[in-house]
Amino acid sequence: MKKARVKVFSSLNQRAALQANTLQPDGGGGYTDNWQSFASVWVKITPIAPTDRFSADRLEPKARHQILLRRRRDLCVGQRVVVGPRLFKVHGIEDDDPRQAFVTLWCEELP
Repeated sequence: MKKARVKVFSSLNQRAALQANTLQPDGGGGYTDNWQSFASVWVKITPIAPTDRFSADRLEPKARHQILLRRRRDLCVGQRVVVGPRLFKVHGIEDDDPRQAFVTLWCEELP
């Protein structure tokens, strides 16, 4: 068990910022998005098969990824993960067992 955990730790090879959105009043009765980093973590990014989505007049490719990181209690769907110039939106969180040391985020890479 200890060897497996060390192997997972060593595969977390990219530094990432976790971001949450806070809405700021825009002064005109509406709100603007304000993304704030709340943590810096090590992650492993694994690409999954890409998908395509049809919009009104074109086909939009979507890149899907799994992002593995150490367990945290402050993760939720809708947050973002920033790795260098790449930006990922969190669509799901796989958390099978609260005793495990890691969680998997199901993400879409944003343009």
